[in-house]
Amino acid sequence: MISEYAVRRWFRPAVYIEPGIIGDGATVELPRGAGDRCGDVVRVKILDIHELKKLLRLGGPIVAASLLHMAINVTDIVMSGQYGSSDLAGVALAVAIAGPITALLMGTISGITPLVAQKFGAGGGPSSAYLGRQGIWIGILISGIAIVLIANGHRLISIIADGNSDNAVATSIGYLESVIWGLPALSIYSVLRSTSEGMGHTKPAMIVGIIMLFLNAGLNYVFIFGHLGVPELGGVGCGVATAIVNWCAAITMIVVVQVSAFLPVDFFKRKLPVDISQIREILIVGVPIGLSIFAEWGVFSLVAICLSRFGEAVVAAHSIALNINGLTFMIPHALGMAAAIRVGHQVGGADNMGAKITGNTTVRIILVYSGVMAILLLLLNSHIAALYTNDTQVQTIAASIIIFVAVYQFIDNTQATALGTLRGYKDTRIPLVFVLVAYWTIALPIGLGLGFGWILEHPMGFSGFWIGLGAGLLFASLSLNFRRLRVANDDKRIRVLTGSALG
Repeated sequence: MISEYAVRRWFRPAVYIEPGIIGDGATVELPRGAGDRCGDVVRVKILDIHELKKLLRLGGPIVAASLLHMAINVTDIVMSGQYGSSDLAGVALAVAIAGPITALLMGTISGITPLVAQKFGAGGGPSSAYLGRQGIWIGILISGIAIVLIANGHRLISIIADGNSDNAVATSIGYLESVIWGLPALSIYSVLRSTSEGMGHTKPAMIVGIIMLFLNAGLNYVFIFGHLGVPELGGVGCGVATAIVNWCAAITMIVVVQVSAFLPVDFFKRKLPVDISQIREILIVGVPIGLSIFAEWGVFSLVAICLSRFGEAVVAAHSIALNINGLTFMIPHALGMAAAIRVGHQVGGADNMGAKITGNTTVRIILVYSGVMAILLLLLNSHIAALYTNDTQVQTIAASIIIFVAVYQFIDNTQATALGTLRGYKDTRIPLVFVLVAYWTIALPIGLGLGFGWILEHPMGFSGFWIGLGAGLLFASLSLNFRRLRVANDDKRIRVLTGSALG
């Protein structure tokens, strides 16, 4: 049979080989004698339609849930922006502090997903979910730390608030003081979501997301603008609404997974003794995930903080652009999560070729998606900015930044899917190193140097910071996808990763 090496040599770039198998998707036939002594004909799949269908079936609810959760953030930004530009800037500053910390919380807990997925794929059935129960202890610990950190966020705001009004500062502090009360609930929701998704049940998070979107909009209306006897809180009302929504999300998730009945019948009834070995297993996988998300969020938040020195209009515009970037990023992020689940199931069942196909299929469909989104953002940047605010200055700046968002679609989206695939292998430590290098040794130094004029003679402002972010994202995309291909082609490495969770 013709070797994989030979195909790669003669037909670059070849992604994977399936000798003697005729599958869905476009194929390329090699003639007899093309680089092989035996001269057998093989088919090289360009895109596996069957795998794509499975990914979309699994990832569709994740995409919907992620978009719904992002829509909640959009609602906060839009409604606070309609109340006033200083309230929008205040919420943006607060989110820049609270966002990375909550991302660390949720990211660490998400380590449950690949662990449950591999146990489920190995034939563990409903009992695979028991591992997720230990996530409750992790959630209690991390949410406590998060509360302390965010509660002291006002100390940081007092330092970084130059260029912003007193109202923006007061809004930021009030938001942080309000949002912390919902963090324990957020940890409960994250545990249940990660556990259910690891078992391949992705609809519960979507159902909860639909309910929470409408609830958040209603609560924002009440608390921001002051209705139903509630005082008019402005941007602070977003924080109050978010805390209430988090508790409602946790309660609703408990009800939904119980009604769905895919968890063991005693999942919520058994005593919950501390299992150090399982907690350690979750943390080994989850902490690098949480830290990588924290590192990314941290850089974007630090950029927002640095841009505060250029005035409220720039902060507000940057917040709008980040929100747009977050919206477009949700589909690649969600498909990356779906890929993590699929790969976890496949390597748990010793189907390494299937895992490879999943990774390659995910990247290809995301490249198509990225092209479509880039074109739409370039054509509609001004119109999109106008949806967020009536301030013409903010609209103009935001439209300019959205151009950067359009250009970054390919590199940002493909690094997300690569990360998701690697998490399915429980490969999280090396990717963390790549992320840290990308954002903290490339993106941030270049952004600071160009933005404040340390590299060139004149400061470039927000443009310099976004150029720096682009450089970091490019490194992340290339290094993570190289790692993905290397792991997928190395059965021995896969056995080490899935056996010990150490990469």
